[in-house]
Amino acid sequence: MSKRAGRPRCDASSIRTALHADCYNPQPYAMGKIRDRERTRARILDAAAREFVEHGFDGTALAAIAHRARVSKQLIIHHFASKEGLFHAVLDIKFRAALDKSDSPLDDPCDVAAERFRRRAHHLDYIRFLTWEAASGRTSAIPAQAIRQQRVSEFGASLRNMQARGQLPPELDHALLQLAILALTTYPMAFAQVTQLVTGRLPTDPKFQRDWYDFLRRIGQRLFRAAPPAAKSVTVRRTRAASAARKKTARSSSPSAARNRKPR
Repeated sequence: MSKRAGRPRCDASSIRTALHADCYNPQPYAMGKIRDRERTRARILDAAAREFVEHGFDGTALAAIAHRARVSKQLIIHHFASKEGLFHAVLDIKFRAALDKSDSPLDDPCDVAAERFRRRAHHLDYIRFLTWEAASGRTSAIPAQAIRQQRVSEFGASLRNMQARGQLPPELDHALLQLAILALTTYPMAFAQVTQLVTGRLPTDPKFQRDWYDFLRRIGQRLFRAAPPAAKSVTVRRTRAASAARKKTARSSSPSAARNRKPR
C-alpha cells in the first residue's frame, strides 16, 4: 500500500526528531517555572508581612500565612525552612527601608531626632510590628536579634562619634540619649490613639508630622546648642590657658610684686 503524498510521518523516529528539533524547547518552560517560583515567594512574603504586622511574631502561625498566601504550609517550609527564616526574609525584603543601617550623616546635630522621625514616619507597618512584639513580653530569643542588634549598635556608635567630635554634649550617656531619640521618634506613631487624644490628630496626619518634626528640631537646638565643635573647643582651652599664663607673668613682674618679695 502506497503512502499518501504530503502526509507527515508518524513513526517513533520522526516524533523524536521533531521533539528535539523544532517542537520542543525547554527554555520557555524553565523560565516559566522560575517566574512562578518568584511570584510564589513574593506572595508568601506579602502575606507574612501582613500577619506579622497584625499579630506579631509570636501571634503569627505558618498556617495563617499559608491561608493568606493561598499556598500550602509545606511550600512555605520548602522556601524559607522555618517561621524564623521567613521572618528574616521579611525583615530583609519588606522592612529593609525601615531597618536601613546607613543613615546619612547630618551637618547639624540638632536635626538628629527630627531627621530620624522623618525617615521612619513612612514605615508604620514596621512600627506596628514592634508594638505587637513589645506586647508579647518577649525579652529573650528575639527574632533576627543579631541583625537588629547590629543596626542598633551602629546608630549608637554614630552618636558616640558625634560626641567625640564635640557635636553632642559629652556628659550625656550615649545609650540613654539613643533611647530618648528612639522614644521621641517612635512613640507618637506606635501609639496613635494616645497621639490623637493629646493632639486631636492622628500621627499619619501630614500637619501633625510637620509640627512634630519642627518640635523635635527645637528640642535638638535646646539640647545640643551648647556643644561647640571639637576643634573650636581645643582652641578655646588653649587660648584661656595662654591668657592665664600671661596674667600670672604680669603679676609676678609688677613693681608691687617686686617690693613684696623678701630679700634672700
